[in-house]
Amino acid sequence: MDRVATLSPEASVKPTPRVVFITGEYPPRIGGVGDHVARLAAAIAARGSVCHVATESRSANDVAARVHAVGSGLPLQAVVDTLRVVRRVGPDVVHLHYQAGAFARPGEMMGLARLLPSLAGPSRLAVTFHDLQRPYLFPKAGGLREAMVRNLGRSAKTAIYVDEVDRRRAIAEGYGEANSHWIPAGPTIEPPADGGDRRAARAVLDLDSDAFIVGFFGFRQRSKGIEVLAHAMRRAELARPDMRLVLIGAAGPPTNARRAEPAVPPSTFDGVCLVDTGEQRPEAISRWLVACDAIALPFLDGLSARRGSFMNAVAHGVPVVTTAPPVEGTVDVGADEVALVAPGDAAELAAALAEIRDDSARRRQLAHGSRAIATRHTWAEIARRTLAAYGCPA
Repeated sequence: MDRVATLSPEASVKPTPRVVFITGEYPPRIGGVGDHVARLAAAIAARGSVCHVATESRSANDVAARVHAVGSGLPLQAVVDTLRVVRRVGPDVVHLHYQAGAFARPGEMMGLARLLPSLAGPSRLAVTFHDLQRPYLFPKAGGLREAMVRNLGRSAKTAIYVDEVDRRRAIAEGYGEANSHWIPAGPTIEPPADGGDRRAARAVLDLDSDAFIVGFFGFRQRSKGIEVLAHAMRRAELARPDMRLVLIGAAGPPTNARRAEPAVPPSTFDGVCLVDTGEQRPEAISRWLVACDAIALPFLDGLSARRGSFMNAVAHGVPVVTTAPPVEGTVDVGADEVALVAPGDAAELAAALAEIRDDSARRRQLAHGSRAIATRHTWAEIARRTLAAYGCPA
């Protein structure tokens, strides 16, 4: 699935490059950009590279972890501090992780990224686009916001898109196709080393060993299809005493995420036999995922490579029911590896879950499919593809 342009010999970097990652968030929230950076850096370091992180979210350096604090309290402070880090480290690659709103002054950091190669030596600039949203710059910035993102893509020697839909859109909008890559994110909740035992997990969680448990992992927002799932669980084929719906994790994002979609009200689940775990630590989330017979993720806008909840579900080898991607070929998932249903269709969702419950062969097929998807999306594989995108010789 790599989209790798042919690189000239002078464009390549050494097999184990020194890398400086630039991110607005670090240490990470579960599933956030900082989490992605932490796992990618660890996987690249495991291949022999030296990785540093420059971030606005630290107030002091962590020398042992090679994490560098970048100030953001004053105009241009982040630019000056980041430039100092890059000059001190002397990286082969500077890898900026872009997400709208991730930096205190995104315009400054985007401008710095374009100038870094000329200001700080022969570093190769890589940019990972976690989304293509336009950053806030100043009132009435208008088309400048779009131009900043587009020019960031054009100036990158390596442009990586977490979502293939974003990659295709970026090319259509003039970001440039040369050396553009689609590299999806990996799981951010690690499964147990032995894969986990469902009965043991249920015993720890005080769950009925004979119940059929449907899990939902993620914020309970309307766009995630959570209302459709609630309707499906109330249908006759699923409204049985042995059926449970488990909502795993926090109901919504932090209250300071002003632009975030709100969580649906608790009344959404009236009449559903429900277990609400509330916010949990990663190891507890893993245990809840292992305890499920199936995971339902009926996204209203379809499955995309950006969906961390999907990657975490398949990493745990659990059968998954989700909705088809809006554009064919934009998710690395086979038709026989997950159960795909139409967005917004509670009847079809209920039928798919009932089939998994009643047909052990189908259940085994989808569990095998999840494990196959997970094998293609390990962080070791993501690191390999990222290094290839940098231009590192194999």
